[in-house]
Amino acid sequence: MAGFPLPLSEKRGRRGNHEPYTNAEMKQRRNEREIVLDLLLAQHQKGAFMNVLVRETLDLFSDLEPRQRAFIKRLAEGVVERRLELDAVLDRYSKKPMSSQKPKARIILRMGLYQLLYMDSVPASAACNESVRLAKRVGLSAVSGYINGLLRNIARDLENGRLTAEQESLSVRYSMPQWIIDLWDEQLGREQTEQLLPALLAERPVCIRIMPAVTGEERDRLITDMTAAGAELTPGRWIRDCYYMKRSGRLTDLPGYREGKWTVQDESSMFAVTAAGLTGDEFLMDVCAAPGGKATHAASLLPAGHVEAFDLTEQKVERIRENAARLRLTNLTAQKRDALSEDSARREQADVLLCDLPCSGLGIIGRKQDIKYRVTYQDLPDLADLQRRILAASLPCLKPGGVLIYSTCTIDRLENEENLLYIKEELGMIPEDISGLLPAGVPGIRHNAIQLLPHIHGTDGFFVARFRKPFAQ
Repeated sequence: MAGFPLPLSEKRGRRGNHEPYTNAEMKQRRNEREIVLDLLLAQHQKGAFMNVLVRETLDLFSDLEPRQRAFIKRLAEGVVERRLELDAVLDRYSKKPMSSQKPKARIILRMGLYQLLYMDSVPASAACNESVRLAKRVGLSAVSGYINGLLRNIARDLENGRLTAEQESLSVRYSMPQWIIDLWDEQLGREQTEQLLPALLAERPVCIRIMPAVTGEERDRLITDMTAAGAELTPGRWIRDCYYMKRSGRLTDLPGYREGKWTVQDESSMFAVTAAGLTGDEFLMDVCAAPGGKATHAASLLPAGHVEAFDLTEQKVERIRENAARLRLTNLTAQKRDALSEDSARREQADVLLCDLPCSGLGIIGRKQDIKYRVTYQDLPDLADLQRRILAASLPCLKPGGVLIYSTCTIDRLENEENLLYIKEELGMIPEDISGLLPAGVPGIRHNAIQLLPHIHGTDGFFVARFRKPFAQ
């Protein structure tokens, strides 16, 4: 980063003026709560995704102790994840609605309440006292008494068992916008929705994929070395090379990362490549590939084949190239291309066409908490239309008899099942059974498609479908 991106320095500069902090000076600020406040203000003011802000910030503060890093990550992401619930509780106790509070005061109250409700390692007195100190540190002394009184009243009721969630709506209890609950009620039914909501709030370990070139002996040694370095690995439920990992410290410092022996990819995403049924020598095109998880997965399974990965910007394409280089995948190339434009040079070239397309992202709310506040019900038809236009522009690249894999990271029939009808009826593709290609025993297969759900499959919410292009009549 050219400079620390967080906005507190815009309000409070060095030596009392408005000159911004340098990175070196920022790294001297060891108060974790002030760092979290900066993160939440940056999200509010600049609209950045919290997982990205957290990653960049922890990279900058690389010398923080593991417990400090864990505290920052949990508090920052937790406040975003539980925002609707936090504001509902605060509104119940405050004479002034949270929506009318100044951003810094509102965020400090959310931070304090999250610590009271969800961080057992933080005593209630510390949550209240540190919130007051933080308010004074950032120039909010005038409202520090209000913050103190509000949080202490809540802490008292929490201790006495008078603060319960049973009577709250599902929207407040699970901090989920009501329109998303209504959508899932209609499409999945109330029983499934009530199981899905808590699953999206459950802790989600990092998911990694070990490269197939790593032999069994090397794998055992790698897992031993990663465990010794502080990682706790559990095999994935469905995919052989998948592991779930709890860890402290930076991922990139763990054994095997720089050597290209493993990469980060959710198990649900691995289903898309598994459904392709690759035999080892195909030419696969991935039309919206960044950051390259599925493209690198496919390339690792194609010792005599090749993967061409595309995305819209040079920045995204460079991320794919970097990942491919780290994983030693010489059979993967990446280029900038607009997926909405037909590529006449590659007409009928691909044996497999992978279309993991832009979507509402409702299936990955558990990992990217901001999504539920960004997408709207009105966005869904536009996204479905974009997906259809990309499909129509991309299919000419597929050979007759070739395989199309269509996937999204959402839970929404308009973007999933209804698009399957479009692919079949408007684009003339033939649905092809995937039950023999996916792992044995996986539930929810519906002929050529599967909707993965967190509460059923233990993965992100992901949709995968397989089609074959007919030969010319």
